[in-house]
Amino acid sequence: MLPWSGTPARRRASAAKIAEAYRSVAGELLRGIEKGWDDATLDRVDEMYGEKWARGKSLAALVGHEMHHRGQMTVLMRQAGAKVPGLFGPSKEEWAAYGMQAPPY
Repeated sequence: MLPWSGTPARRRASAAKIAEAYRSVAGELLRGIEKGWDDATLDRVDEMYGEKWARGKSLAALVGHEMHHRGQMTVLMRQAGAKVPGLFGPSKEEWAAYGMQAPPY
């Protein structure tokens, strides 16, 4: 655990509230894409970070960014002693529960 001094500026929500807020925002994004986008939309160009990006590139970047954060969450969960689910196959803990040794990647 990292040392902390001082008082947080605001109270932290519970994990359940954070998860529900994420599901809500992600659902809104998905509904917006389903309603307003089609294959031709992926070729449209918007300004992103001062550059011109096709929406397909923006969508691919969003998916990659989400995968990055999912990886971060597994590390934070393990540090907090929480059960880490398998993402692309069993987690280290799931291999152990199967009575098997995790592959040495």
